[in-house]
Amino acid sequence: MNHTAFFEQVKAGNIAPVYLMEGTEEYIKQQALSQLCKKLLPAGLEELNLTELRNPDPDALIAAAETLPFMADKRVVIARECKFLEPSRKKETSAEPADDKASDITDYIQRVPPSVCLVFYVKGKADGRRKLYTLLKKQNAIVDFSPMSEAECNAWTRKTMARMGKNLSPEVAARLTFTVGRDAALLRQEMDKLAAFLGDRADVAPEDVDAICTRSTECTVFQMVDAQVAGRSSEAFSLLKDMLRAGEERMAVLAMLLRQYRILYHLRTLMDDGVPANQQAALVGISPFFLRNTQQQAKRYAKEKLKQAYDWLLQFEFDIKGGLQPQEGCAETALFQLMEILEK
Repeated sequence: MNHTAFFEQVKAGNIAPVYLMEGTEEYIKQQALSQLCKKLLPAGLEELNLTELRNPDPDALIAAAETLPFMADKRVVIARECKFLEPSRKKETSAEPADDKASDITDYIQRVPPSVCLVFYVKGKADGRRKLYTLLKKQNAIVDFSPMSEAECNAWTRKTMARMGKNLSPEVAARLTFTVGRDAALLRQEMDKLAAFLGDRADVAPEDVDAICTRSTECTVFQMVDAQVAGRSSEAFSLLKDMLRAGEERMAVLAMLLRQYRILYHLRTLMDDGVPANQQAALVGISPFFLRNTQQQAKRYAKEKLKQAYDWLLQFEFDIKGGLQPQEGCAETALFQLMEILEK
């Protein structure tokens, strides 16, 4: 199940005896664990009914799960970074690394008492080849915390800001997601800043996001290309300087430039071919909210000119990775060369 289904399940009180929480979206994963504990553990008795173990042996895990709760219906046992769910360091010929103790846990999972909720909590993804993972999957006990989609981010930011007493329109939510990125922890940090900035004012305006929120690399590169194609060279180089000063790698900036010019070239091709606007965003992989701005960028140059810029960037990156060009100053070189291509 995904995290949305998990939150709904917890809210309804339909708690499973065992869960595996995996995925790279750590902030939402931690929030889910907190909600589960809040639902199951009586106020004031949390410490008496909660056991947290790190990479426990089967005996310790089973002993904790068999301990009866105190003045509560359930005890919560959290096993963090369980070795029976991690990739094996041993070179095994079979998909399942050998470990005699793993069967002790898999056997116990099938007879967990109703007095406990056992949670396996791993950072990132667990090893899907392990027997324990296979068993948990059969029991529909795995909760996936993959990065949120753009639509999920927009909905989550609106709901979170509403709990803070602030109104976030769909358009401003999309602007916030694009500006900050889709990392939930960073989004929450920027939403807290927005709420403090607004004070008693309830409605969040686009100008508020622009004024207070820290821009992601993707957003900054978008603005840099926007300045570049509009002929505002000094602004483009100023934005590049800001990114490098903030610690961004030049190769990462080059990769984002390549991505942006690929989008511009493909979008201009779609526009020339008469593809409906409501299909263009999905076809080139950009936010529908920023389609109009990207279209305005693409309209400034003919398709052939944008293809020339994209092809040069592609070859330039290939030469750097092949050792034919130095990495030092590659982002600045790319900006200079792109301006020369576009101005000819």
